[in-house]
Amino acid sequence: MLNRFWHPKSHFYIHFLVLSLFAIGIVCSKALMSIGILLGLLNVLLEGDYQNLLLKLKMNRAFWLISGLFILHLLGLIWTTNLAEGFDDLRMKTSLVTVPFIVFAKAEESLKVRERILALLLATICFISFLNVLTFYQVFGFRDYTDMRQLSLFGSHIRFSLLIAFGIALSLFYFDKTRKYFFLFLVAYLIFYTLLSQVLAGLIAVFVVFTVYGVKKISKNRFKWVGIFILSIVVLVLISILFYLITPPKKSNLPVNEKQLASFWKKSSKIDYFGKDNKNQPVSSTMIRYMHSKGLSADSVGSLKLTKNDILEIEKGTADIREKTPGFIGKLNEVRFQIHIATNPNGSTIRQRIEFWKTGVQLIEDNFFLGVGSGDIKDEYKRRYEQNKSLLLPGNRLEAHNTFLTFFITFGIFGFLYFLYFLFVTIQEFYKRVDFLSFVFILIITSSFFTEDTLETQMGITIFSFLLSLFYLKNNTLNGRHN
Repeated sequence: MLNRFWHPKSHFYIHFLVLSLFAIGIVCSKALMSIGILLGLLNVLLEGDYQNLLLKLKMNRAFWLISGLFILHLLGLIWTTNLAEGFDDLRMKTSLVTVPFIVFAKAEESLKVRERILALLLATICFISFLNVLTFYQVFGFRDYTDMRQLSLFGSHIRFSLLIAFGIALSLFYFDKTRKYFFLFLVAYLIFYTLLSQVLAGLIAVFVVFTVYGVKKISKNRFKWVGIFILSIVVLVLISILFYLITPPKKSNLPVNEKQLASFWKKSSKIDYFGKDNKNQPVSSTMIRYMHSKGLSADSVGSLKLTKNDILEIEKGTADIREKTPGFIGKLNEVRFQIHIATNPNGSTIRQRIEFWKTGVQLIEDNFFLGVGSGDIKDEYKRRYEQNKSLLLPGNRLEAHNTFLTFFITFGIFGFLYFLYFLFVTIQEFYKRVDFLSFVFILIITSSFFTEDTLETQMGITIFSFLLSLFYLKNNTLNGRHN
């Protein structure tokens, strides 16, 4: 319709704009994603070729495969008891239909601009990450960071960490295609960002990228040594990390005098020495561990060497000075402490997740065949936490943080099996195509499903549905040079 009044390619240009809004929006703006969906739907409707559109979508297996996840949520309303929550969840999950609809409705146009959209996505990832880093290092003025999760200024640090990993994959793809070393610089920088951000899901995703890339290189005889080298580094780093994590921290032999510490603490903090820190841990034990980690005796002599910043860290619940080390070393120290020493799940991401998963398994046992329905998972988790008299504080009593568990709890065994079928078919399809980017993307997303509810946020859903739809487009592979 627009072609009659404006430029002959008006609908194509609008579609390109819509895909560009998605590429930028999934990195930093929910508003751009929403605008893209509305504009994309309007563009398809105004074009008016409904008969051809319905025929294309009817024959499009990928569209129905992705939309099947939305249909599951729609069916889940039948047996839910909390319809208000169910409809709210369904509203968010509409991106599982609308985004693939927009991409596949104009599949030829989407395919034609796919590489430009991916280039825009890489540019946006790099720009936003640069902005995050410069802000963190106070280039734009002072900003107080109480948690490394605040490094991500425009959305979830976990979702952004997955995009950073995919940005590494894109950079490797463009390096193979162009042989421009600028892309290797981007790879190095994005690895630095991953280490700085301290997101475990992001680190795992980076390992996935380099594992797939190494295997890809080994399959090419000319560059087999590159693949062997990359995989060797990946294995060596993984073994080193695992060895470090399973090795318990050494116990300190430094003196402890709690009477002297209590006297000092009373003058230095408003929090009771025998009370709880911000992570709901005993202040007394946090203070002793913190001082010993600095090599200080836990008595009046050592306490005189504590600064105001040290007092604040103890109040926050920092049990080891090494947890404050910039980058991933600090995160590894925190995780090792949670594994070997921490007993209270509050403030411990590892132990909290264990509580989430244990509770989730109990809910599966109670609702094995049909699940709890689309709107009841929060209520059921809350009820089960109360029954178990969970040690988790009310603010920490969250849902599964595991997409597989979430699907099983919500839709029962049949919904869970459909989800597994969906992943199997998609992974198999992309593996057969020998498309590095599509295969590595689905593996990145799948890796996140083990520790996160990736498909329970608008950002996560749109990343998933948009890039998956782009990669499902046929007749054009993304292999770069054959090397």
